[in-house]
Amino acid sequence: MTDKEKENEFVAMIKQHERLILKVCAMYSDGRRWELRDLYQDAVCALWESYGSFKGDSKPSTWIYAVTRYTMLNQMRKRRVEFERQEDSDVEQLAQDDSVDRMLEEVREAVALLPADERDIFIMWMEGFKTGEIAEVMSMTYGNVAIKLTRIKVKLRKMVNGDIQKTR
Repeated sequence: MTDKEKENEFVAMIKQHERLILKVCAMYSDGRRWELRDLYQDAVCALWESYGSFKGDSKPSTWIYAVTRYTMLNQMRKRRVEFERQEDSDVEQLAQDDSVDRMLEEVREAVALLPADERDIFIMWMEGFKTGEIAEVMSMTYGNVAIKLTRIKVKLRKMVNGDIQKTR
């Protein structure tokens, strides 16, 4: 494969999974557009640097999620920034109704308050990853992921309903 073909293949893969990359980056940003763009660029650069090692053993989305997540965690370590709740979300709004928007914001805030491993598991599940794929990315067993998912959903439901306090 020529360098140009490799580059074209990579660009096509990134375009296909752009929303996934943006969602992962958004969970690690504080909501400022410039920061989201920077994190996105960092993720794409990391994906390009490790593209040669992608053998296709897993789905491209699984590999992209894992590399992007690892990149975001590294960025957090480098910057040593305490992330606060996002008041003004740059992530696309899913509905126009105020009550739905409020509920979505509450869920987003609750997800942002989850520990990083729980947040990652939940986001991957919301993105349609199967339990086995999540287990592969997170280096966990299938059963452990299944149990954690159930507990995360219960925890989020309680946080949104106000049954438990939202704290970091």
